[in-house]
Amino acid sequence: MSLPVVSVCIVTCNQEKYILQCIEGVLIQSGDATLEILVGDDCSDDNTSSIVAALARQHPGVVVHLRNEPRLGVWENLRSLLLRASGEFIAILDGDDYWLPGKLKAQLSYLEAHPECVAVYTNAITVTESGQRLGLFNDAGDRSMDLAGMLRRGNYLHASSVLMRAELRQGLIAIEGQYIDYHAHLLHARKGWLAQVGSPLTAYRVNAGGSILSSSNDFVRRLYWEAIMSVPRGLVSDGDFARGLADFLKRIVFRSLSARRPALLREWVPRVFDASPYGRLRTGLLVIGAVVRGIYVESIGRLKSSLGGRTAKVLYRR
Repeated sequence: MSLPVVSVCIVTCNQEKYILQCIEGVLIQSGDATLEILVGDDCSDDNTSSIVAALARQHPGVVVHLRNEPRLGVWENLRSLLLRASGEFIAILDGDDYWLPGKLKAQLSYLEAHPECVAVYTNAITVTESGQRLGLFNDAGDRSMDLAGMLRRGNYLHASSVLMRAELRQGLIAIEGQYIDYHAHLLHARKGWLAQVGSPLTAYRVNAGGSILSSSNDFVRRLYWEAIMSVPRGLVSDGDFARGLADFLKRIVFRSLSARRPALLREWVPRVFDASPYGRLRTGLLVIGAVVRGIYVESIGRLKSSLGGRTAKVLYRR
């Protein structure tokens, strides 16, 4: 048999409410490329396994049910799927998210037209746990990004939308321990530039049960910091690195205010200033600039939405 064009790696555990929609959203892309759909079922103890097994029987040779016993955890589960993937391109998808029609077609066309692009993402609609539409994942539109740009502006890409050239998987497999999607984006950007298709062709389920973003904010913050620190200093300028640190501390400022946790600032301000290649005054000015810009972008975005009669929220404003 010929190798698939796209290997889709789906990580899931106890997502019986979402996994059918997730896999069906991939299957509707099959007219645009030859697929293998690898579902890493991490020892689910609800009805997830039964749903995936039924789909594998209905689509033999396409949907592959890979049940882990004992449970591996998210990162090892994904790593096992990446090792098994055989496609020319690899997509990664969380079991509580899903794709919309035309997603892969748009991305494959982009990668074919831009051989220097190593990974392409799409914008996403945001939905509630029950599927009610909330708004957009980001307001970046059609965009290309290099490593420096990803560092300066921080993470705003939807991980479940990525389609990457297969050679990038080696970098992900080599990461030791746990990591977040921003780490993966920065890693990909070392090999070439990234792009986003501005159309929302995926769906992101906000605050779905089990999400580490909603349940372990401090843990995610630490992994975000490790992602920034993983960037080899020789690949970016001092200015870009310092602006990346300023963007990180801006997020800490906003989180500290919204959660009423001044301890976050006491913890992270010294670490950011110590890591910056600039002095404290210059670094402080960059942080202030990042905070002011964040307030401005959010205010202008909300104003445009209200003037246009739209109430949809944007999760990440660039």
